[in-house]
Formats: sequence, structure tokens, C-alpha cells
Amino acid sequence: MHMEELETFIVLAREKNFTRTATKRSLSQPTVSVHIKNLENEFATSLIQRTTKRVHLTPEGELFYEHALKIWNQYQQLQEHLYQKKQTASGLIRVGASFTIGEYLLPEVIAILQKQYEQLDFYVTIGNTEKIIDSVRRLEVDIGLVEGSNYTKDVLQTSFKEDRLVIVCSPEYETNFKNLADLHHHKWVIREEGSGTRQYFDHLVQSNEIQVKSTLVISSTQGIKNSVTNGLGLALLSEATIKEELAHGTLKMVPIESLYEKRDFSYVLTKGSQLNRNTQLLIDTLTKIDR
Repeated sequence: MHMEELETFIVLAREKNFTRTATKRSLSQPTVSVHIKNLENEFATSLIQRTTKRVHLTPEGELFYEHALKIWNQYQQLQEHLYQKKQTASGLIRVGASFTIGEYLLPEVIAILQKQYEQLDFYVTIGNTEKIIDSVRRLEVDIGLVEGSNYTKDVLQTSFKEDRLVIVCSPEYETNFKNLADLHHHKWVIREEGSGTRQYFDHLVQSNEIQVKSTLVISSTQGIKNSVTNGLGLALLSEATIKEELAHGTLKMVPIESLYEKRDFSYVLTKGSQLNRNTQLLIDTLTKIDR
């Protein structure tokens, strides 16, 4: 079995399309077909089923995909290990980060690392918590950085920093909020489903039986802040994301501290994966920041 054939199968299992797989692998479509056929011949089993539009894995293909991911991960780790024996800290770190961490915490961490290790490269993917955890599971990133908790069995989640979620409003409405009852029948600007912050908003509303007038869903923290500043509603945001706005007075925290919620920022790894040197350096920097 050749590793390039294994990589082709993994990409095909994700893309479910020969044309997209060929494009991503920079191969011709016939070559993709040959790679898959070689694997099927070697293991004497059918790994895929083709329809007019999509490719589906057979039950044997599903089992093969599960083990292929582990083999590919070990292969990359071996490459990294042998490379690092000859090099100082260098190479690529693939980081997946939720919006809050990716836009407001990670740039500082990267700046610290690149000041110490100039040959380190970073490829950062930003998405909501659900997407980032899925990327970790699929081995598309070396490490995921998310907020809140999840219960996915095939990943390990470790806290590295505590965060606080606060309710914010436009300065002109600051005096309108004194207690829980004042939060009823207001518009809210919220994150999309799958976001860690959205998970906490839903919990806040349900546990306190807050009656929401309407919602505006925006998949961007900056977009939410701008909307609140312009009087479009209240929002529940990480305190780490509003430091500048609080300093300049463009946003105000609603002074009902009993409703503020604490949560953890965590890094997420695939179960059973071995940390390479670069990922360990990133984790070490994360755990030291603001401490």
C-alpha cells in the first residue's frame, strides 16, 4: 500500500466526489480511480459505491477509512519526528480556532511564538466550535481551540484559560437595566447554531426564562458588536472580545453580575494522537498567556 493512495482515499471519503478529489490532490481523475482500484485489489474488497452524483463508502470502506485516518496521522507524526531531529522549531502548525479565540487571543499567541521561532509557519482555520471540533476529528488541523464544553468521545479537551461572558448594550440604553425583569421583551443579537457562545446564550435565556422579543443572528463577533453599538439589541459576548469597546465607551456591560457566566477556553486533540514539537510549543504558550 502506497501512502499517496491512502491519502487519495481519505480525500475521496471526505469529498464524496472524484472530480473534487482530483482537484484537491492535484491529480487527474483517472489517477484517482487507479489509486482506489489498487487499494480495493490489495484488500480484496469493495471500498466505495458510485452513483451518478456522489460516492458512498461501503461498510468495509467505513472501517478502512477509520483505520486509514490513524495510519495517516502516524505517518505524518513520523515525518515530523524525523524532521525535528535535524531542525530547530520550524515547519507548519495547522490550528483550528473558534471565532472568539481565533480573532482575539490567537494572534497574540502566534506573535509570541514567531518572535522566538522565526521559522514556524501557521495555517489558521476559523469557524464555530462545532466546525473546529469536526476538523480535529478529521485530522484536518493539528489542534483545535474552542470555548465551552463538548462531549464528543473521540477527542480530548483540556482547559487552558477561563473566560467570562457578559451582557452588553449600547451606551444610550445602559441605565435601562437594573435587574432580570428589565431584560424581558428586548431584541438580541446572537451567534449561529454550533457556536459556543450561542450555546451559553440559549442556556441563559432558558434557565432565567427571559422573554426575547426578536433575534438577529450574525456569525461574526465583530458584526455583533457593531450591531449592538448601533442599537440593534443586546448581546452576550466574551469579555475578552470587548476590551477596546469598553475602554472607548462604545459598548457598556449590563450591570446584572448574577447573570454573567464563566466558561473555559480549551484546546482539543484527537484521542490517541502524539503531540509533535510544534503543537506542544503552542500549548505551552497558551497555558502561560495572561498568567
